[in-house]
Amino acid sequence: MPSGTKKRRNPRQRASASRYKAEKQSKADKKENKKKPLEKPEGVVKYPMNYARPFSRLYAFTIDLGLLMMIIYGVAPQSGGRIFSNESVAPNLIFLLGYFIIPTILWGRTPGKWVAGIVVVDSEGYTPGPAAIPREMIGKLVSYLAAGIGIFWLIFDPQRQGWHDKIAGTYVVENPYSGGPQFMKDFFKLGKKNDDEVDSKNADKEEADSDSDENDKSK
Repeated sequence: MPSGTKKRRNPRQRASASRYKAEKQSKADKKENKKKPLEKPEGVVKYPMNYARPFSRLYAFTIDLGLLMMIIYGVAPQSGGRIFSNESVAPNLIFLLGYFIIPTILWGRTPGKWVAGIVVVDSEGYTPGPAAIPREMIGKLVSYLAAGIGIFWLIFDPQRQGWHDKIAGTYVVENPYSGGPQFMKDFFKLGKKNDDEVDSKNADKEEADSDSDENDKSK
């Protein structure tokens, strides 16, 4: 072959490489779109009925309990026995019920549920409003008095309802519009994240093998 003649690459190789790059770009675009949170619609929000996992609800309860403990131990020494003491039963109940009832009526979630990315809704997917009152006051009282069986019931219920949810006709679902801090989203999706990393490594390896094959054939 004359020295001035350039080697021509097989058109099939070029088409295969272009198709591979296009597929890789398509996968990257899909991953990028999944990372973008959904835009919350204006007005009254209807949440999709994707029932929250028990671990998410346990995490939300743990956050709420921790916040309550911080408030109690921070305020009690300064209150002079007017609240958070053995003599102030009524103020204690009002505060505790208000912590759970008011945010649930207004937004369908307590601070703990906000962090966990879950929300309380009615059967149509809207925040429960006044239905949160029997849920928190009557439903949870019954659930706890039954040795906690009403709470653990949600683990086995197909719609993840505890007794307090069934009494009030409410559900706890995932909130796609606001999942709280990003680190918690990553924590709950560790398995999925690892799968994506494996797919990315496999794709890079396939691309390297493809380039190597093309170089061998062009020699």
